Amino acid sequence: MKNKMNIPLYLLMLFCLQFSNVQADEFRQLNFALFDAAKEGDIVQVQQLIEQGASVKARNRFGNSAFIYAAKSGNFELVKYLLEEKSAINMVNTRGKNALMLASKEGYFDIVQYLLEQGAEVNHFSLKHVTALAEAAYSGHAEIVQMLLAHQARVDIVDNTGKTALIYVSANGDLQIMKLILANTEDVNQKFGHDLTALMWAAGYGNNDAVALLLGADADVDLQDDRGRSALMMAATAGHVEVIKQLLNHGAQTQLKDAQGKSVFDLATEAEKENVMLALSAAN
Repeated sequence: MKNKMNIPLYLLMLFCLQFSNVQADEFRQLNFALFDAAKEGDIVQVQQLIEQGASVKARNRFGNSAFIYAAKSGNFELVKYLLEEKSAINMVNTRGKNALMLASKEGYFDIVQYLLEQGAEVNHFSLKHVTALAEAAYSGHAEIVQMLLAHQARVDIVDNTGKTALIYVSANGDLQIMKLILANTEDVNQKFGHDLTALMWAAGYGNNDAVALLLGADADVDLQDDRGRSALMMAATAGHVEVIKQLLNHGAQTQLKDAQGKSVFDLATEAEKENVMLALSAAN
């Protein structure tokens, strides 16, 4: 008798469980649709999905929320709407990236400005230690770099490859961004990964104007990396004659030896750079 009385209760529990699973699947599908709409920057569809029960707190397997996708889409009104719907402004995905970093990388000035005004963490860095400043600098968005710096973005955060924002722009040769970052850099001669300086990067990539800018900011022309290579040696190995001439004019020493005992002449000879040899010989 007792067992018979438990049967209706069991059936009720089974029914509720099935109903709960169906309901969970329905909300899951709504959230997937929300992610897609946010990627497309479709604010109308996003609003409709949220009204139907999709959650701004939902995240996919990459850790992305609708808010993060909206920032990447570039739709300012959608970003604002989702933040007003209580999206977490500093939420990060599985790579440690947040909305501010993605907007900075894509160059969405109005979104970056709004996020900063609403309290986005300017110096947050991803799992690879990349910041919003580094993203904007590497992508060439000078106005965003300037705005991030005005909100106390740090220029000295080193990523997991041993580079800062200044290192990246020294390699790229973006003079406008270099000037902005240099104005906030305490030590232009600071060494990073493999004891490389900004001047070494600029010289190695043959960015003559960037080299000039760094030398004008009192970059030490004869510093050596962990291989004993100087900026002059790097420029010589790569065959950047104009950079070589400029470094020599600023007193770069040709007698320096690297960790293997090789001079800049030895390195130029090995690289079979006759034009480099001529430039070096003319200076002696």
